[in-house]
Amino acid sequence: MSLNWRNVGPKQPRFETQIQDQIYLADMYLAFHGPVVEDVPFWLEFNMPTGGQGQTNLYQFYFQYNKLDRWTFHFGKFLVPFGRYNELYKPDMFLAVTRPLLYASPDSLDLVVRINSPRPPFSSGYTDIGARASYYPISDLPIVPSELTTYVVNGLGESSNRQRGFPSPQNLGIPAPPANGVAIDFGHENNNLADSNNNKAIGGRVVYSLGSLKLPWPIPERVHGIDGLTMGISAMGGQYDLEGGLGYRMVGTDFAFEYRDITFTAEYQYSWTQFKSPISISSPTVIVPTVFARDYEEINGYFIQGAYPLIRKPTYGKRVTLVGVWNQMFRRGPLLELLLNQSINGTTFPSIAAWNPTEPRLSTRLDKWTVAIHYLLTDNFILKADYSYWLLGSSSSQVGLPNIYQGAFSAVLSF
Repeated sequence: MSLNWRNVGPKQPRFETQIQDQIYLADMYLAFHGPVVEDVPFWLEFNMPTGGQGQTNLYQFYFQYNKLDRWTFHFGKFLVPFGRYNELYKPDMFLAVTRPLLYASPDSLDLVVRINSPRPPFSSGYTDIGARASYYPISDLPIVPSELTTYVVNGLGESSNRQRGFPSPQNLGIPAPPANGVAIDFGHENNNLADSNNNKAIGGRVVYSLGSLKLPWPIPERVHGIDGLTMGISAMGGQYDLEGGLGYRMVGTDFAFEYRDITFTAEYQYSWTQFKSPISISSPTVIVPTVFARDYEEINGYFIQGAYPLIRKPTYGKRVTLVGVWNQMFRRGPLLELLLNQSINGTTFPSIAAWNPTEPRLSTRLDKWTVAIHYLLTDNFILKADYSYWLLGSSSSQVGLPNIYQGAFSAVLSF
């Protein structure tokens, strides 16, 4: 668990409303694991999201088959192996308080978005139901990867969560697209135990590693005393809407280099996602009855992170680390218009992202930089301090947006 404090500025930033001296619990997990039979361990983990007021969700539940030499198989709900930070999902595994933009969590102010802003392909800690197979070759040749993984999962769903339910009088019909459109659940906030569409997502990951970094993945960032480098290539794609007409594709590459506790990490991602939005032509309201138009957006971005041991052996504790992160994300897509308090078919929507197909496409950019201190007191207790700054000048079609900054402090307990 992580006990956090944050203070957001400026004091009246127009969108984030008076987040001053806020204390909250975040990233709470409870797990049980052990062997069922020899070489068949299981992992059962629950998550208590802040936005859900601590309601317990089944986060992971899978069995792992290890009886074949250099092979592992996962069956159930597991952490999807895409990129580096998706697997560093717990606060004791990454160094700063906030995450990189590519993996920003909707459960905290990791992400500041406006209409037409770039947003991450998916947020950190994406788990899904399916099967995974991993092979770990044994070779000293650098051209031979240390891990080859492929998987088939249900895939990301719709933000409106129109899942295909099991037969009952209440859900025998298939609901139509909602009047505010169809968008992908990039924050995987719908913790479903069944798929929300008919299509499965297929993905894979290849990891190359040298030196003492050639360890079972993932390696928490707070682990020190290892040297070497690692490089990963990931890909994933599928369809996410109930009707099977909207798809997504994403690819990424990550790189990490460590030498005498000095760490350099970089990651790049590209994603292509289709969506449906209601049409609004020359009017501050959508067309009634609702008319949808399908289009797509391209999002790509990267982050560069450096970590340096500020105090290798403090008087109290084990290590004090200085962290610096630079992030950029880019979006290329249609110009969306934010319409407020739209009443459609008897339902009032607080906001709708509508668009005019005759308008030209738009390019936006979101920047963020972070400076953090990571104080490892014991293997079970960590203190973090974090200052982040989001540059919003080019992040939207709106002008005059104020930049957002945040000071944060976190106390992490793991056991």
